[in-house]
Amino acid sequence: MKKISMCVFIICLMFMLASCQNNSGLIFKGEGKNWNGELVTKYNFWGEEIQSIKITYKGENPEQLIISNFNVESTDFLGWGIGDIKLDEQGIYYSGDVITFDTKTPSSSKIIFTLEGEESETITLSSSS
Repeated sequence: MKKISMCVFIICLMFMLASCQNNSGLIFKGEGKNWNGELVTKYNFWGEEIQSIKITYKGENPEQLIISNFNVESTDFLGWGIGDIKLDEQGIYYSGDVITFDTKTPSSSKIIFTLEGEESETITLSSSS
C-alpha cells in the first residue's frame, strides 16, 4: 500500500511540475497601409504549438469588406490559409485556435500575412521578444 501511495504521489508531482512550465508562447505583429495583423502562438500540454490570428482593418465600413483569401507563410513552418473572412463591425477578425504544429516557431521568424480581396495587402510580422 505504501508503494502505491508513493507512486501516486510521484505521478501527481510530475503533473504539477509539467503544468508549471512556461507555455506563454509568442506574439508576432505587423502593420500595413490598410491592415494590422497579429499571429499568436501558445503551447499545449504536449508541447505542440497552436496558432491563432487577428487582423484589423484601418479603413471605413469594415462590415462591408470580405477577404476572399487569407494566407500565413513563413520559412519556419508550413503555410496555411483561410477563405472568405468576414470582419465584425469594428473591422476585426479573430480566428480562435486554427492550426497545431509539432515544432515551435522561433521568435526570430518573419511571418507573412497575405490578404486578398477588395483591400489586398501583404504584411510582414515580427516578434518583439
